[in-house]
Amino acid sequence: MVQTSAQRQGSVAALTAAATAIAGKFALPEPVARAAQQVLAGRLSLNTPLDGAALQKAVLGSGIFQENALATGQTPAQLDMKSALLTLRQTLTNWLGQQPAPIAAAMMAPPVRGGVMRARSAHEPSGIDPTATPEEAGKMLLERTDAALSRIRLHQHASLPDPTGKQGGDWSLDLPMLIGNHQTLLQMQIHRDGKGGAEQDGERGWQMRFALNLPALGELGAQVSLRGEATGVMLWATEPETAAMLESELPELRGALAATGLQPGAIVVRRGEPSAAPAPSGHFLDAQT
Repeated sequence: MVQTSAQRQGSVAALTAAATAIAGKFALPEPVARAAQQVLAGRLSLNTPLDGAALQKAVLGSGIFQENALATGQTPAQLDMKSALLTLRQTLTNWLGQQPAPIAAAMMAPPVRGGVMRARSAHEPSGIDPTATPEEAGKMLLERTDAALSRIRLHQHASLPDPTGKQGGDWSLDLPMLIGNHQTLLQMQIHRDGKGGAEQDGERGWQMRFALNLPALGELGAQVSLRGEATGVMLWATEPETAAMLESELPELRGALAATGLQPGAIVVRRGEPSAAPAPSGHFLDAQT
């Protein structure tokens, strides 16, 4: 599965870009149009204020938890992305019939447990020819749907329990995002330290890393750690102007963390690409000071 999916994977943002371009411009069967809208509804929008509840909902609906929810007798979230993609794939296949195995629209590095987060593309082009027939547009949607499903399967594989039996948790996922009219991708990893000895559950360490690429800001990301109420934040940006802007906002970030009851620790901004070896949970060193 991993080998096949790695060859076929593609960004779910490429699918949402195509679905947006097709909506209302091609005469698609009603079940296909409805299924495509359900996929679009799974995007995380930054056009309105983003809070923790919205981010939590997006993570739970990313698709990587679908089988686990079914195995435990739960119903997947209404906007679970894998369920939405499978529904879109089925409606497209009902309309177009079985198609040849797809080839990924773009080469992507497969998600790896603990790997460095990178987001090299700021914008996903739709790739839709306005003179195409509805069937040709549907075939492109099907190809990108299969590619997005392959990508989710790779994230699910990267999120499996540690094969050595080490306690803890690792989750790897992509979130399609809408920023203005731009379709882009937020790549995220969440890690939870295993519970050991007499350590209280509230003291277990959490770490979240993400990366995204914004048209006006370039590639940027963060590593956020939490142990008890103590938190540390490391931000990075490849563009010097973006890094300078982030640095200017650090006092406001520190105040916002304190306002939520957290104890801000090291909060730093690094310029340039992220290090190949992420800092351990809760420990940051500002080499510039």
